[in-house]
Amino acid sequence: MKNQAKNLRTIMAYIPLFAMVFLLLMCKNEPKEIEEVEPTTYSIEGTISGLGNNYLYYRVPNKDYDGLGYNMDSLAVTDGNFKLTDSIEGYHYVSFYTRMDELIKKTPMGYYPAKSGYLNTILYPGAEIKVSGKVSDFMEAYPENSDDVNNELGKLHQEIYPLMNESVNYLVKSTYEASEEVKKSLETKADSVSAIVNDLKQKFVLNNPSSVAGLFYLSDMMMRSQIEDETAINAFNNLDSSLADVSFYKDVSYRVNAINSTKAGALSPAIKTTSTLDGNEFDLSSFRGKYVMIDFWGIWCGPCVSEMPKVKEYYEKYNDRLEILGVNSGDKKQRIIDFIERNDYDWQQIMDVRDSELDNFVLRYNVSAFPTKFIIDPEGKIIKKYVGSGEEAFELLDELLI
Repeated sequence: MKNQAKNLRTIMAYIPLFAMVFLLLMCKNEPKEIEEVEPTTYSIEGTISGLGNNYLYYRVPNKDYDGLGYNMDSLAVTDGNFKLTDSIEGYHYVSFYTRMDELIKKTPMGYYPAKSGYLNTILYPGAEIKVSGKVSDFMEAYPENSDDVNNELGKLHQEIYPLMNESVNYLVKSTYEASEEVKKSLETKADSVSAIVNDLKQKFVLNNPSSVAGLFYLSDMMMRSQIEDETAINAFNNLDSSLADVSFYKDVSYRVNAINSTKAGALSPAIKTTSTLDGNEFDLSSFRGKYVMIDFWGIWCGPCVSEMPKVKEYYEKYNDRLEILGVNSGDKKQRIIDFIERNDYDWQQIMDVRDSELDNFVLRYNVSAFPTKFIIDPEGKIIKKYVGSGEEAFELLDELLI
């Protein structure tokens, strides 16, 4: 009995150890819940016959690159084949282009930057894009991937790019015509085909309210003034809520808000920013009590630069009652500084910052062409908006200030 009692005590002493081992084994055999990690990279690969051994050039988002929000990069093509894997944040419409003569729409005056000559895609984390096609006198190659984003984009481009190419070919041909009658006929044909393209894009936007590609084209058409304001507002109001976190959605929302906030009689949208050439804060409200001309411009914009001497003339002519605010879009800070110092353009300048919550002035004022001017009264209300170069804005200033 003594031995039995001793053995029982020994067994009892080991029970906690056995229990611990059992629990460890049980835990070891239980499947662990694996935390899903969101992808941060995209890939694009394909074969485009006719590309040969060239490069595809493209712009990628980069907020830290000299304030412009992007930088240029290139992708080697070998026997028409290419592959690229890289990281990215958010959704971005990215164009890949080559410098092959076949795709450049040359004219005696320069060339047309035709979108049908590009491989256009929407890049985002997790995108796995395949491309196939060929080079003719335009880029007959379209993206597709495992979800609907680039599939929808590619199908639309297959429909509209041959028409866009036809339209630009009419324009190129017209530049070589000596006969004004023939030239006008070709330009009319180009406009007619372009109208068909715009109609197809608008139908795509309206019929695809949950599509990222449709959302991009709504933004693009608003930026290019290719869609009526009321139609754009209705399209925006019908968008699926799942698109609210896509960057294109924010662009459209700014423009939709600006449709009403930049009408004649409305108080001009607030501008308070340190995106100035000297880094000091500027507040548009500091100009209250004077008339103001807001001039959206860029050094890259020929008509903008051509009329700058006229802007200077009026700034000096009415300097006691008129302020000028230049809003530059698309130029590096140092280039702007060099340009205005060289030409003695000493009125207030600020810079549009595309990805900024507060400093994306082009979107907040719904600017779709350059130059664009707003004439503001001394109380800060918009009198009139002028799109493009011309004398009308200056004639209105003379009426108001003489």
